[in-house]
Amino acid sequence: MLCFSSYSNAQVSTGPATGQSGNILIIGNGWTGNFSSCTHNVDCWSGNTDSGDIHNAPAGTTGNGSTFYWSGTQQTLSNTIAINSALAAAGIQVDGFDYEWVYKNGNANWFSGQPGGGGVDPFEIVVNVYDSNGNLFKTYRYDYGTNFANWTYDTGTETFGTNFLDPSFFGNVEVLVTGKDIAAQAGYWGPEFRADESGLYVNYSANLCYNNPLHDPQCPGYANALFQQQCTANPLFDSSCPGYAAAYLIQQCAANPLHDPSCTGYQQAYLNQQCKIDPLYDKSCTGYAAAYLADRCYYDPLYDVQCTGYQQAYFDQQCELDSQYDQLCPAYLDPDLVDLGDVDPVEEVLSEPDIPVVAELDFTSPVDNFDGEIVVEDQQIVETVEVEDGDGFQQVDDSIEGEQLQMEDDIEKEIAALENETSKDDTAPDMISGGANQEDDIEKELAELKNSADSENKKDAPKPKTKNEKIKMLLAMKAIELTKKLEKEVSLEQNMIMQRQLLALISYVPGFDYNEKKLPQTNFYPPKPTVDHAYARWFLNDPNFGAMEDSQYNFK
Repeated sequence: MLCFSSYSNAQVSTGPATGQSGNILIIGNGWTGNFSSCTHNVDCWSGNTDSGDIHNAPAGTTGNGSTFYWSGTQQTLSNTIAINSALAAAGIQVDGFDYEWVYKNGNANWFSGQPGGGGVDPFEIVVNVYDSNGNLFKTYRYDYGTNFANWTYDTGTETFGTNFLDPSFFGNVEVLVTGKDIAAQAGYWGPEFRADESGLYVNYSANLCYNNPLHDPQCPGYANALFQQQCTANPLFDSSCPGYAAAYLIQQCAANPLHDPSCTGYQQAYLNQQCKIDPLYDKSCTGYAAAYLADRCYYDPLYDVQCTGYQQAYFDQQCELDSQYDQLCPAYLDPDLVDLGDVDPVEEVLSEPDIPVVAELDFTSPVDNFDGEIVVEDQQIVETVEVEDGDGFQQVDDSIEGEQLQMEDDIEKEIAALENETSKDDTAPDMISGGANQEDDIEKELAELKNSADSENKKDAPKPKTKNEKIKMLLAMKAIELTKKLEKEVSLEQNMIMQRQLLALISYVPGFDYNEKKLPQTNFYPPKPTVDHAYARWFLNDPNFGAMEDSQYNFK
């Protein structure tokens, strides 16, 4: 009898009288092999003939169930049980089995030897456990061919040693019983086996993995269950988790809204990013007004009074418009050092009508013959030369070196007599008178030039006192007249000639030795000790003293 029982009921064999307690599932006989039926107490045991097979006394005839008797020929009984079919209940695990074998190995009650000679008859029971794929899972052997024994009940428990084995894991359990009469006597003198009293009881228990594969890492499906659990708790556990893409997008958007344009808050984050890079990106940027002001001020410090450098830029602008705007202007002229009254040569050129060109003074005539009249020569007539048509422009000699030298020579000749007279001894009455006459002649010419220009609504310039001042004034007036003439001249060649004359007048310096072409080397200060007192030191430390020096030497 092959049986199954619940392991939780602690099945223990108590002998053939009581059998196995608990829930026993009777499978039925199911034995196969080379055996034939016999009559109990008639021809099943001993005897003097056999067919080389196993005798079987059917159940109900022996009083002890179905019993098998072996002859002198080795034979094997087999019985197969399908565990997965017998234990179809869900939620259990197979842990092992209990066994009980009832047998006798005594040679027809000869327990000390064989009637025909020989030792103990070989007798063995084997249990093979297969998985659902037909592979051998476990094998257990029980050898009872080592000792003579009367009827014996042998029980025990086998544990598979593998947890959480579902019945579906198993296939069949095979029981093999093999024996023979080693003396090979005629008849059935070999081992005896009571099949109905022997049994195999499969032990099972609740399978905690069935409802919870995460119960133990050894549970079948544990890896998949763990994966599903982690994905449910956090779709970002693995890129193959359901919903991973959406969860990843949410995660990245939370960390950085600029991760994707579909992120919530992307537009605002993008605006903030661009504003951080450049506050001028949008008018709504924080700091836009200040950045815009700084940008405008960079290109134009005069854009706003808040611009860095505005005061300096405004000052430079005013100085460009009017050099007299402030004493610190680079081109500022101190009125105390340069006082020409209200005479403004440029203004006169723009406002007064044209007057005839004043001829150059001739200072080469003897002083005694100077009658005080200024002779104005006729205006030079410039001949217009017809130039043949050509592909290029007319080439005009624009060198002013020769013209300037000629003008300087003419001026030198005109003032030579005056310089010679003024250099003579002051005690000579006629020389003094001559020098005075020369200055008077210059004054007459200045008056004549001044009267020729309309000075209405203007104050006359201060009267020059020294000879050099008179010469400077004379040159200035002549330059004005020549400038006015130059403005009306349309001939390029005549225009260039007048420009050379004007440059010669402007570059002339009274008192400069034009023969040696260098300044006289004289001591500027008299040979006296340097004045050193409190007032002198105060004067040098006065900030306006530096401005005065700059106005003399820095003509920017």
